[in-house]
Amino acid sequence: MKVNELTFDEKNKVFINPEKVIDYSDGQENEQYVLDCLKKAKDTSIFSMELHNCIKDWPSEYHFTTYRANILRPVKIDKGHSVLEIGAGTGAITRYLGETGAKVIAVEGGFPRAKCIAERCRDLDNVTVVCSNVEDVEFDQKFDVITLIGVFEYTAKYSNHENPFYDALRSYGNLLKPGGRLVIAIENKLGLKYFGGFNEDHFGKPYFGIESRYGKKDITTFGHEEIKNMLAASGYNSIKFLFPFPDYKLPKTIIADNGLEHSGFNEADLIRLTKERHYGTRPKANLLNEYLSWESIAENKLVKDFSNSFLIVASKEAEPNFDSTLLAEFYTCGRLEPYNTITRFKVKNNGVIGVDKGLLNATSTVSNNDFAHRLTKETNYIQGKNMHHLIMEALLKNQYDKYEKLMRDWVDHIRSVAVLEDSEPERVGPEYFDALPRNIIIDEKGKLHLFDQEWTINQEFDLSFLLVRYLAEHRRKRGVYFGYASSFLDFVNKSMLACGLKVISNGRLKELMEKDETIRRKINREGGITPRRIFKSFLQLLLQKAKEIKTYVYYDQFAQR
Repeated sequence: MKVNELTFDEKNKVFINPEKVIDYSDGQENEQYVLDCLKKAKDTSIFSMELHNCIKDWPSEYHFTTYRANILRPVKIDKGHSVLEIGAGTGAITRYLGETGAKVIAVEGGFPRAKCIAERCRDLDNVTVVCSNVEDVEFDQKFDVITLIGVFEYTAKYSNHENPFYDALRSYGNLLKPGGRLVIAIENKLGLKYFGGFNEDHFGKPYFGIESRYGKKDITTFGHEEIKNMLAASGYNSIKFLFPFPDYKLPKTIIADNGLEHSGFNEADLIRLTKERHYGTRPKANLLNEYLSWESIAENKLVKDFSNSFLIVASKEAEPNFDSTLLAEFYTCGRLEPYNTITRFKVKNNGVIGVDKGLLNATSTVSNNDFAHRLTKETNYIQGKNMHHLIMEALLKNQYDKYEKLMRDWVDHIRSVAVLEDSEPERVGPEYFDALPRNIIIDEKGKLHLFDQEWTINQEFDLSFLLVRYLAEHRRKRGVYFGYASSFLDFVNKSMLACGLKVISNGRLKELMEKDETIRRKINREGGITPRRIFKSFLQLLLQKAKEIKTYVYYDQFAQR
């Protein structure tokens, strides 16, 4: 049935195929909550603070987070494009597509979710919402872009075809214009987090995908070579892989395959600026440290195989319709407007890697009495290793002499470039408020390079404040410094002494931390992350350990004699 032949629900602004609605849901209560939030909100845009403030658990975070839309930013969709979005959920991605100005048809099988899409896009005339199984809709047009964001893995579950995945890919290919692109975002069943004991996202069990326990009609994910070969066999002659981290659901960085192949680009540094997310309350199965693992995985050219998710841009044409100069993008989306940013890493005509940082959702920043936001023009990429990662490695590996040396090197560098002459205690110029190890690269010769000095405050400050500012991010992570210090205050003061600074009292520590937090609160959005459910997780941990003991007994998996 064609779209214009479907029943139009005037009240909910949805074209509906009543006989072909899919019974898929996050739960009636969750979807009603999303709909109620959307109806109450005056602003339903990607960066709406009203929707941000509605985040109270994982379902609401998934539907309202500002990070979801990043998954399509490298694809470069604009108002000249026609887009078919398949499996549109409650409209988080639809809203982004609508804001690009593209002509969008959003297809969602569940009616409660379709109502949410229409509500989220109520002010966008370029968005049409269809409620039906996509297999039962006949389109009388072809599209520049077709998106399957977290959808392709559900194909077998809702299809009547004998070869559902291959048949679906061929069907989507027939709906593309010449040069059109099919965009798939999907979990990698061999993602590092799954080897690290994270529960498989759909079945809530560890190692489920790695062991290929999927049934014929199950939700099914694939490894890199599996899905690449499937696309090639389905008539796609150009298959471009990108790798979102920590995954496609909440992408903070997306690395193109060009970025993995470029010898001068350090993809591990970008990956380790993100953190894997566990989406259920059941604890992980083991204690692999993913943060430490990415360095050796990158060195051995295995990122594409162990990436937690894939973003795939496929075309039936031989030449990819994609920016071949792009190496990676990095997003900062947890700030108040207009401070959210995008950083692009691209290869320039002369072969040098350029770094360009700009605003995500605004044309200019606003002034503030306490700080100023500075975005530098395009700069050249500095080859080397991020100092913060080297410091973290030293702490996590209990290499405390190395940790203290790195901290001294950092503080001595600040002394050489930023400390005001003849100041006592040592005072730092306000333009170096952002001179933290995260913003320092150490090159192959051991030279330190400051970069991305994004923030400046309105007054000079003590050097000890900069050190506290950096260490404060570990105050709730005792395991990071436990072997080095007995308390957070002890951790700070031992670090101070190692850097030639005087120890501080607990009161002074709290004063410096509050000074930093006061500034951060004027930049960053509060909340927006699912609260931890510690008690429920602890009970599930006990049950999990009991099952593990049973497994050891049943399969005789004790240590060898």
